[in-house]
Amino acid sequence: MIPPLLAPTADGDVMRFELRIADSRHVFGEGRTATTLAYNGQSIFGPTLLWRSGEFVSIEVTNDLEEITTTHWHGADVPAVADGGPWSTIGPDESWLAEFEVIQPAGTLWYHPHRNGTTAEQVYNGAAGMIIVQDDNPTAAMLPRTYGVDDIPLVLQDKEFDDDGQLVFEIDDSQVGDLNDELTVNATFNPFVTVPEGLVRLRLLNGSQARVYELSVDVGPLIKIAGDGGLLEAPVEVDSVELAPGDRAELIVDTSQGTTALLDADFGRVVELRPDASLPAIGSLPESLAEIEALADSPIDNERTIVLDEVPGGWAINGSQMDMGVVNETIRFGDTEKWTISSLEGIHAFHVHQTQFQIVEWNGEPPGPEDSGWEDTVLLREGDEVVIVARFDSYTNPDIPYMFHCHILDHEEEGMMGQFQVLTGS
Repeated sequence: MIPPLLAPTADGDVMRFELRIADSRHVFGEGRTATTLAYNGQSIFGPTLLWRSGEFVSIEVTNDLEEITTTHWHGADVPAVADGGPWSTIGPDESWLAEFEVIQPAGTLWYHPHRNGTTAEQVYNGAAGMIIVQDDNPTAAMLPRTYGVDDIPLVLQDKEFDDDGQLVFEIDDSQVGDLNDELTVNATFNPFVTVPEGLVRLRLLNGSQARVYELSVDVGPLIKIAGDGGLLEAPVEVDSVELAPGDRAELIVDTSQGTTALLDADFGRVVELRPDASLPAIGSLPESLAEIEALADSPIDNERTIVLDEVPGGWAINGSQMDMGVVNETIRFGDTEKWTISSLEGIHAFHVHQTQFQIVEWNGEPPGPEDSGWEDTVLLREGDEVVIVARFDSYTNPDIPYMFHCHILDHEEEGMMGQFQVLTGS
C-alpha cells in the first residue's frame, strides 16, 4: 500500500534519479486486474522521490510507452526547460533530462504526465508519484517523519471499472467533470495501515480527475500542518479539510485513543489507522512550524484579472482556450503580482506552475489560518472570487512558457489552460 522511496544516487554534488514510465498491470482486488501506467516497474503509480532543499538534482525520464508523454514536477519551483509541461514531450523510446537546484522549503509535491490533450487519461491510469522535499528547519525533527511508519503518503483517486475489471476513462464536459463511483487509496480499496500509538502524519494527495474530497476523522482532533507548498506558521485544528484535484495537505491524527478512521463526506471511510503500542510514537507538536513572509505586505508591481468560464465547445480562461502558439500573459522577472480569479460558471481548481502563491482574500474575506500558507492550487465554485499574491523572481526564459490551468483535468483537456512567460526588462 505504501509507495517505495526512491533515494537519489550521489554523483559528486549532483543527486541523480532515474524514472521509466511504461504500461503495467495492477490488481485492485475483487478479481479486478487492470491495465495501468506506472513508473519504475511498479504495478501503478511511481516511487516517492526524496529531494532536499539546496541540493542539485538530475532526473532522467525514459518513455517505454507507445505514446508521447511528459513528466511535470507539480508544485516545484524549477526552470521552464525542466518543468515537464506540454513543451517537454518525450516520444516512445526517448529520454528527457530535467536538472535544477531544489530552492523551496520542505513540503509535499507530486509528479505526473502533462502532455497537452492526454494528461487526464495518463494520470487516471496511474502515472503519478509523490515528492517529499526536506530542509534544515529544526521543526522537522519534532514532527512525525518516519516514512511509512508515522509519516504516511496517501494518494486518493476515484475509479470506474467495466465488467472485465478494466479501468473506464471518460471526459465529462459538465461543470464538475467526471466523477467515479469507487474510491481507491494508494490504488487499494478500503485500506488500513498499522501506525504508532500517538501522532501520525498523513501526506494527502488528490490525484483524481475531478473529484473534490472533504476529509475528517471519526476520533479525536484533526490538525493541519501544511498545504500545497509547505508548512503552515503553526498547527491548526480543523473540523475538516477540502482537497481539490492537484491539492496536497499534511494532517496530524492522534491514534492514542485507539483505531481512527479518515473519512470523506461522499465515500465514508478512506483509510483506517490501527495503532500499535510497540512502535515509537511522538506525543506532541511544536507550537510554531515555519516563518512565512506575507507577500500582501510587499509592494504590488502588477495586478491581473483571471476569469474562468464556459465557452462554446469547452472551457476558457479570460475567453481564450489553450493554444500552444499563444503566450497569454507576460510577467516581468522579479515582480510581485496580485491576481483576482473568479469563476463565472462551474467548479475549478486553478493551478499555477513554477510559483507558490498566498491566498489573501476569499469572497471578500481573509482566509483562515489553515489556508494562509503557500499554495499552488485554489478551489473556486461558481460565483467565487479569490485574490492571490505571487512573486516571480526565480527563473526567466524567453522561449519556453509555464502553464496556468484548471486541475479538474476534464476542464484542462477542454481548453481551460493558458501559458505565461517570465521575462527580464520592462
